[in-house]
Amino acid sequence: MSDKKQPCVVVCVTPQESCLRLIEAGAGIAGDSGLPLVVLSVFKESSGLNANEGGVLENLFECAKKYDAQMNIYFNNSPALVVAVAAKKLGAVNLVTGFPEEGSSGFIGRIHEILPELTITMVDKEMNRYNIIPSDKQKSAVAKLLSVH
Repeated sequence: MSDKKQPCVVVCVTPQESCLRLIEAGAGIAGDSGLPLVVLSVFKESSGLNANEGGVLENLFECAKKYDAQMNIYFNNSPALVVAVAAKKLGAVNLVTGFPEEGSSGFIGRIHEILPELTITMVDKEMNRYNIIPSDKQKSAVAKLLSVH
């Protein structure tokens, strides 16, 4: 039996109706690539879910289902780490998130630090896509060595 994961596109959502656009964008990327779609949401352990979030999550789940995507919900106080580990375990080739607003938590930067080989697609409110392309660790190491001299 092969241990190789099937590549997929992973979408990170929060319990906001505006995240429906992220699932739709991720479904487009997955469809263009012929890959399955996975939707993730991470909540702080201490806060749990409130009634409003539960209703919005139900809408997000229905949207994910429309695209044959599985949806996973985690409770952890380190969301970037959870998303990075899940993306790695799932075999993600692209991670779709919202576009960070001013004063953001640094969530996307932390994921990029942990998984520099992963393409991250940020989707703004107008559905424009911005990509952080994978960095080549070997080329980065060579560049660092060259800049020292």
